[in-house]
Amino acid sequence: MPSQAIRLAAILLTLVLICACGRPPAGSASSSNAQNLPFDREPHSTGISPSQTLVPSGTKLPEGTPIPVRLQSALSSASSHAGDSFYASVDEPVEIDGQTVIARGTPVMGRVLEAKAASRENPNESSLEPGYLRIVLVSLKVKGKPVGIETSSIFGKGGAREERRPATGMAPSGLQNNDMNQDVIFGLDRRLNFRLAQAVDLQ
Repeated sequence: MPSQAIRLAAILLTLVLICACGRPPAGSASSSNAQNLPFDREPHSTGISPSQTLVPSGTKLPEGTPIPVRLQSALSSASSHAGDSFYASVDEPVEIDGQTVIARGTPVMGRVLEAKAASRENPNESSLEPGYLRIVLVSLKVKGKPVGIETSSIFGKGGAREERRPATGMAPSGLQNNDMNQDVIFGLDRRLNFRLAQAVDLQ
């Protein structure tokens, strides 16, 4: 009888040891669950953000977008030089899919590409060679930050009737009225229409 009790106790002890060895250590269950539930893990920093990648930003202007501006100062072939900067403001809101992306009044900077004052090729000649002027836009100021742009150029040549009137009623010093008529002038508040030569993201 005692031997049977001892044998039974030994069997029970063996079963207890087997159960104890087979039980997972503390924390291993949560680790196993974490492996089975990937959404509980920390997201990868390189993952795709739908709000930035898949949803259009609405700030990209395609090539050919018109940019109408109004000059903040006068330009003349008699006084301008290649490389000079000038300033203007957007004259009408620029919209994409019904959403305004460039507000009216947005500051714009432009640059003179070419400029030549009216001149006589031969001092003995009475006629003048007309002056000319070519300008482009180079940047918009969006939310206080300049954004570089490339646009079509506007070219003007002296002698055209609509370009003969100067910004003020007086000719620059040293020029006669006939000389003034041969220089091209884009007056103060003159409206000019440019177009984007390359798509641009305003962000």
